[in-house]
Amino acid sequence: MNYELNKNEFEKIKREELEYIDSIAQISSNKILSETEKLEIYRTLNSYKIKLNEILKKLWSVFPRDDSLTKENLKDVIIEIDLPKDYLSLLNFQYDEQKKYVLEKLWIDAESLKFKLTLYNLMRCREYWSINSDTIQNNQKLIEEPIYIFSGYYDASEECYGPCFGDPDNYLYGIYENIRNNGYSNDKKEIPKKDIDKFEKDKIIIYSKRYVHSHEIRRIFEEELLNAENKKLNDCVVQTKNRIEKLNYIRSPEYKEKILLDRINELYKKVKGKFIQKEVLYSGNFLQILRETYRLPNENIVSKEKIIKNAGKDSVIVIAITQDKEYIITIQNRINDKLIAEFPSGYIENNEDPIEAAKRELKEETGYISDDLFLVDEAYTSPGTDNSKTYIVIANNCIKTNEKNITGTELIDYGLFSEKELEYLINKNIINGAMNKLAYYNLINNVDDCNITYANSNKKIYKKSREKRIH
Repeated sequence: MNYELNKNEFEKIKREELEYIDSIAQISSNKILSETEKLEIYRTLNSYKIKLNEILKKLWSVFPRDDSLTKENLKDVIIEIDLPKDYLSLLNFQYDEQKKYVLEKLWIDAESLKFKLTLYNLMRCREYWSINSDTIQNNQKLIEEPIYIFSGYYDASEECYGPCFGDPDNYLYGIYENIRNNGYSNDKKEIPKKDIDKFEKDKIIIYSKRYVHSHEIRRIFEEELLNAENKKLNDCVVQTKNRIEKLNYIRSPEYKEKILLDRINELYKKVKGKFIQKEVLYSGNFLQILRETYRLPNENIVSKEKIIKNAGKDSVIVIAITQDKEYIITIQNRINDKLIAEFPSGYIENNEDPIEAAKRELKEETGYISDDLFLVDEAYTSPGTDNSKTYIVIANNCIKTNEKNITGTELIDYGLFSEKELEYLINKNIINGAMNKLAYYNLINNVDDCNITYANSNKKIYKKSREKRIH
């Protein structure tokens, strides 16, 4: 029963589609179709495709099967529809083979002018494909002028194996593809860098993004062609570009960072207290202790002690590496009868930035200088009781100048240590300060392996081999 019902339903909708196709052939033979009309035809044909495809799958699922099926059975006609002798007679075919091709795409026998759904069609073509709308519109194309996707550049770098987005100075030529390319034909243009502006002039270009590639742009554009809210082809282009921008942003690290920060901020709002007052409990030459009072969101009143060290100044830790690839480590009196080794460090004085402070502290404590310094991280030293930050700076290619210049109450010595020796000092807790360990782990987590030296490039740590720099 279901088989007969599906057969009848398929035949009914197929007749409607065939009549609609013939009517479009007649209309397009007498007039120039507008963009709006061509879009409507494209969408109507697609709606028939969807309906017929669904029924075709149902029809196959309920098709009676037995052991009598043979190769000869494949020619059996399941549904047959007679068509008028003048069917598609108003289509302007340039040659007979073109007409035969169109009829075959519609499963119409060219000699008898009958639509035939055979068992072979049902078994092998369970997905129904509609005819190209341009064909039945007397070659009035839905997209008259090519719409190009800019896929990216080929550049002169070793890393660029295909279209990519790198340093503009390295670009050799841009890659452009026709948006209606089916993926099988090689419809790709390679435009030299110097000719790109000329090529793009007066053309519709949809640009690939770092996180949205050409195959996705084609899919999005096809969806917009089927969107009834788009009345003109340009509406489809504009909506495609808008969706690409949004999709690229959603996939970007910036968006993921925003989502993460929004989550954190929402959690913080639930516990953030409102400051009421503070009082000084102790004030010495180096330390000041405060008591701060807050009202929490649950209306509880809480007090917290805060420690202000050296007037609340921030500090800096310097991972200093000599030209011989040795690490400069300082030793000073910190804890009674306890050996503590450290990277050079100190407080940031007024009007200094972390890099300037790192240079000064390195020279004061060790007598070494460097012009190749860069900031890699920052952290609150003890956020529960102290509002000050510690900045972590790497200093490359340090060279010895004059003797160290220690003043005040400090007594510091230093030594030079290999990479393996530095690792030993960390693992054996000889370098045991929390911020010093953070500096070390920050260092090793920004490189690929332990066979490293360091180089400053675009404010990032990069691995450099013994022979040459590896970007």
